[in-house]
Amino acid sequence: MAFRQGKGPTQGRNMKGRLAVVLLAVLCAGIALAAPASADVTDVSGSGAFGESVDVSVLGTGSVTSGPTPSVTLPAGGGGPVTDSLVNVNLPGVLTTGLLNVSTQGSNLGTHGGTSTSSAQVVGATVLGALAPSLGSPLLTADVISSQCTSNGDGSSGSSTLVGLEVAGSPVAVNPPPNTTIDVLGAITVTLNEQIVSDSPGEASITVNAVHVRLNLDGIASGDVILSQSRCRAAGPDVLGGPPGAGGPGGPEGPGGPGAATPATPVTATPNLTG
Repeated sequence: MAFRQGKGPTQGRNMKGRLAVVLLAVLCAGIALAAPASADVTDVSGSGAFGESVDVSVLGTGSVTSGPTPSVTLPAGGGGPVTDSLVNVNLPGVLTTGLLNVSTQGSNLGTHGGTSTSSAQVVGATVLGALAPSLGSPLLTADVISSQCTSNGDGSSGSSTLVGLEVAGSPVAVNPPPNTTIDVLGAITVTLNEQIVSDSPGEASITVNAVHVRLNLDGIASGDVILSQSRCRAAGPDVLGGPPGAGGPGGPEGPGGPGAATPATPVTATPNLTG
């Protein structure tokens, strides 16, 4: 006669314990998979670019406004590349150009590598030729004026490339440091590779103006001309080290974020004027 050995109280408790361990491991794995990665980027709205923007008044020419054109803007969810172009701009005495190209793109959103990138390029630019009688040449001429930028979970960076650029007849470096300023006649400021960086916990952004001319010549010229603007932005709950108070990158007790583009001390130069 056969007898079946029953499970004792101790063996039953052991099996329940093993089941509990397995269930706990499964739950922990699910939580780990659902948790967001550090510095996830979820929003890149505001990123974009334009070729030129003009808002000036010049004696003998009057008030002149144009742009921003061509212009592109990225939606919050990214995508692209979004591009636009314009064959030329012809504002006699103020601005003439050849081809203008702009582009913006957002990729890998929802990950640490979420990124926005933008660029702008203006070919064959002449700015404020109406001032040639006073300066001996147009205020600014260039073969190519371009800017580019990037923002991601670790911060923002940007740069400008200025090929064949001359300000009041004086040559300028192809890749000037951020926020290089050139004073002309004490009333015109030409800022090259202008970088406006706003990196803070939860958001990284930058605006790069390859050329920004500010005019304040009483009775002769006033206003602004901007060429090749690129804008980049990346936002998310953990961008740049997380919420305020964190000691990591982006927090008030930590660095501004690896790769963050901090504008250099402005460099001022005075061109040799003729005429």
